[in-house]
Amino acid sequence: MASVWAPGALIPAAQGAQTEAKTERTPKKRPIDPLLCFAAMRRLALRSVLLSLSLFSPTLLLGTELAPCKPCGGLRGADPTAIAASFSTGWRPDSEAHFFIAWSVDLSSSMEGVGNQAANAAAVRAAGGTPWMTLVFHSAPPLREQAEWLNRELQLAVTAVRDLGAGAIVQVDWSPPEGVRAPAEYAFLLKRAAVAVGGAAPGARIATAAFSGDAEELNKLYAEDVAAYIDAVALKPQAQPSLAQALATLTDLDPGKPVVIDGEAYPTPADQALEIAGAQAAAGVAATLFTGDATSDVGPLKALAGEFHGDLSYDSTSSPEGSWAFVRGKDLALRVVAHAGALRFPDPTLTRVERVDFASGKIVPLGGRRVGQTVEVNAATPGVAFNILRLERTAPEGADQVKEAVTVADTSGPSVEEILRRLQEFEDGQARRLDHYQALNSTSLRFRVGEGLQSIEATFQGPYFFHQGENADWVWKTFFVNGVRWRGKSIPELPLIQPERAASMPLEVHFTKEYRYSLRGSETVGDRDCWVVDFAPGPEAKPGASLYRGSVWVDKKIFSRVRTKALQLGLTGDVLSNEETMTYSPIDANGQSVAWSSDSFVLPLTMVAQQILSILNATTLVERETHIDQVQINDQGYDSAKKDAFASDATIVRDTAKGLRYMKKTGAGERVEQNGFAKSKLFAIGGVFYEKSLDYPLPLAGINYFSLDLKKTGQQFNVFFAGALATVSLAQPRLFGSRLDLGGSLFAIAIPLEDKQYRNGGESAGETFKILPSNVGVNIGHPLGNYAKLGLSYDLLHVHYQREKTTAPDFVLPVDHFTHSLSGTAKFARSGYQVATAIGYNWRGKWDPWGLPANPDYSTQTRDYWRWNAALSKTWSFSKFRRFGAEVDYVGGRDLDRFSKYEFGYFGSSRVHGYRSNRVRAEEAYLAHLSYGFGIGDLFRIDAVADGAIANDKLAGLHDEFLAGAGISGTFMGPWQTIINLDFGVPVAGPEDGFTVYLVFLKLFH
Repeated sequence: MASVWAPGALIPAAQGAQTEAKTERTPKKRPIDPLLCFAAMRRLALRSVLLSLSLFSPTLLLGTELAPCKPCGGLRGADPTAIAASFSTGWRPDSEAHFFIAWSVDLSSSMEGVGNQAANAAAVRAAGGTPWMTLVFHSAPPLREQAEWLNRELQLAVTAVRDLGAGAIVQVDWSPPEGVRAPAEYAFLLKRAAVAVGGAAPGARIATAAFSGDAEELNKLYAEDVAAYIDAVALKPQAQPSLAQALATLTDLDPGKPVVIDGEAYPTPADQALEIAGAQAAAGVAATLFTGDATSDVGPLKALAGEFHGDLSYDSTSSPEGSWAFVRGKDLALRVVAHAGALRFPDPTLTRVERVDFASGKIVPLGGRRVGQTVEVNAATPGVAFNILRLERTAPEGADQVKEAVTVADTSGPSVEEILRRLQEFEDGQARRLDHYQALNSTSLRFRVGEGLQSIEATFQGPYFFHQGENADWVWKTFFVNGVRWRGKSIPELPLIQPERAASMPLEVHFTKEYRYSLRGSETVGDRDCWVVDFAPGPEAKPGASLYRGSVWVDKKIFSRVRTKALQLGLTGDVLSNEETMTYSPIDANGQSVAWSSDSFVLPLTMVAQQILSILNATTLVERETHIDQVQINDQGYDSAKKDAFASDATIVRDTAKGLRYMKKTGAGERVEQNGFAKSKLFAIGGVFYEKSLDYPLPLAGINYFSLDLKKTGQQFNVFFAGALATVSLAQPRLFGSRLDLGGSLFAIAIPLEDKQYRNGGESAGETFKILPSNVGVNIGHPLGNYAKLGLSYDLLHVHYQREKTTAPDFVLPVDHFTHSLSGTAKFARSGYQVATAIGYNWRGKWDPWGLPANPDYSTQTRDYWRWNAALSKTWSFSKFRRFGAEVDYVGGRDLDRFSKYEFGYFGSSRVHGYRSNRVRAEEAYLAHLSYGFGIGDLFRIDAVADGAIANDKLAGLHDEFLAGAGISGTFMGPWQTIINLDFGVPVAGPEDGFTVYLVFLKLFH
């Protein structure tokens, strides 16, 4: 037998009898002719380039290649089981073959009408095929107004695709009543359906409805950011010029996305299907779906599936006229759809030629003839126009090494759109598995007004009920104030200050582009590797709309949330800022911790939030912490447990679209949603304050009235009157609908306070007198970003001076006067940290000489003066109501005197526990404060406090003087549902002795 490499020699046919289709032959290794090596290496280089491009295609990175075949074929019909039987009749291609069997499921029917689609899919797979299910939706546009009907069809779709299996194709078709399929409306449906299908059938791929290929229509579709939700684009059958234009348009819009021709009539004779599939694959089509039935001759499709699987690429240089050759990557062999007759292949490296018999699936050896640098093959078959040929060649040494080198170069990752789709699929699938759950909710609200470490903590605990499609309900069974259990029969109805609901939530499928997303990178949260996706309002967000900006950490393996951090924008009302961080955990149906998997329930069991409120012009920092445990998912006792809770006398609030609302109990025992909540409260206050600067304990007895909406004007109002003491505040948190807040305040006291002078290490005899201050102020503020606020205030202070028994006869009292003060403030709060700065200019209306003769503290320069301060504080909260706080301060000024310096008493701006008011003063001081709070059971709370200061005052003889005080504050419940607060302090270092005591009773009226 002549050598295959000899010029003009015959290429031998395969020896022996015909073999089964599954037989795989390995050519014998032969020495490579140097003259022929160039052609093979050229194809190897081309193959490497194609491989490189495919590796870096985002579509292939997520495994969304339609099927490992080229050309790919399939048959669509009304009865997939019967079509599958036709593919199973007679010979069957090997297990690596790929073909599709497609059918439609009409979603306008009932749940029973959807039928057993899992059985259809199983029959298709048993025949060796891949299921292609077309879901036909009928919801009428506009879809945003047809939520109930659309959700019904989506649920039917989920039922249909369940158990479909990985790798199946789900096509989303839409046949609206009027027959008009607007691209924007269809895009919304496509996204929603893709997410629902992906959640119910992980691993399924999504194909679009069959489009005409019109460029304008495709551009409008992709303008809705659908690329990540599509795994294949379907086109209607069309002529070659139109197909080429449609493929060019799709290449620009979505490079690398598989395109399918859907709806080609299955031809007669059947072998012409090979011509259609081959020509379309050569043009760039990934698969061709023919329309037929169980009577169709599927032999050519089976042969196509058996031969054209694996890593194949169209090779135009090896395709004679009337044929389409595809080169296989692993060995550079050719699989050819060939027009019957004599074909001449311009490739001298071909070694063996065979033909596939459609009727039997057997391999028929063919001879070939070398003619110069070509190989001539006679493919004629009686009665058949198109054949499938197998042409082998010997790949040059080094092909595997080159291919491997290209393979390991793949280092890119999924796009942000693909990550979002997978996240939405996980959450949609979980939502359909999770019908309802009940749990124990514990939420603590810590209020910090102004600077300092002192805060008020309110904690609510009780059952929590959640049901899909309904508002969640929270039963307040237990209430704690600073860790002390409320002993009243019912929990008081408190004003529910809360941010408004966002116009739309991020990370969900929306009809318009309210949000834009970007992939920041990767981070590790706990032991989970996560993608970090940032989100912010998008180009179609309405100006001023309440939306979110933040980040979500998405698990790389199961694509669930691990953490979200979101800042709400566009807030109105009392809430200036709202930032929430949710931490997600995997649990089973009984609430037990389990491994992260697609079968677990991943829920936000912990939430930490920070809100900044504008209350009476004061920046109030609210730290919220919520824990959910004892979760019971889809428990049969849910309804009875909720019914018992609603029948009880417990306080119940409902999470509605307008925020939390109280569920009031009617006389008939039913619960009805209260329209809003009481925005005004009346308190009774009683108590006593004492320090050595007072002749006797100062009694406090009075009322406090507070309103968040005075006479429905949106204004905030507070009045505290305790006989000898009165404060009144009025504020408008949204001046003329803007973010400016404007308010005023009044302070007056009827009992004079003792003012002493500390000089040269001791108290100066004869310089003690009494003062009676009153103050009125106006404040204006505006948020700076989302964590800061700037303020400007004007205060008018009046001081009346009185002599007392110890005042020296020759001591001249200061003249009663007004002091004008203009101050600017800046505050910043984030993650529990709070920074505050202030600077103020002050000017006295009158300022005559005062004090003992030759008083060194008096100067005309002190008539006007400056004061400034800065503070940094942070509190840490732990379980069982334990809390630790730390603060550092700096205070200073210029041209300060006895009446403008900083003092360290209870009412001073720089308090040191135990120090009396109006005694020890300083021009400058550095301070530190520490506190640690804990509970004694749930009956009593104690906060241990330590204050320290480094003070400087030239006149008083303080040079880096160390001042220190210690104290305790406590909270406990008194009789008649009163809350009692105690504050006691003693000095421990510095020029002070004595103690301070403050005891107050608070009674809340409903």
